[in-house]
Amino acid sequence: MRDNHQGYIEIRDAYEHEGLFFGVVRLTISSKTATFEFGVEQRGYLTLRKILQARPFDATPGVKCRYFFTGGYSTQFEKIAIQVRVEQGNQGKAFEFDSPRSLVSNLLWFDGLSNFREAAALKQVPE
Repeated sequence: MRDNHQGYIEIRDAYEHEGLFFGVVRLTISSKTATFEFGVEQRGYLTLRKILQARPFDATPGVKCRYFFTGGYSTQFEKIAIQVRVEQGNQGKAFEFDSPRSLVSNLLWFDGLSNFREAAALKQVPE
């Protein structure tokens, strides 16, 4: 595994709006960066919230963490876990989070994009 987030999809946000659930990811393709909103089921939303609330290094309020889907996942029986690199300052480490299959599929789809036109149907979020 890399010792930095280069080339990984950044998990930026997860929120609920009018009973629907959304995730927000930022990715880089050919040196260009874009941020997209995508729909998730409630279990996927809860997984994203759990990831975004993880503070493995320093729980001090105001200390910013960044979260990156590494493209890795594991399956054991009926459980699936995704690998997320958490970075805070100069520290970074990969952690596993239980995830619904639908969220894994969404993140892998983003990971496989070769250009942003493939995501044209999604809402692009301003940086």
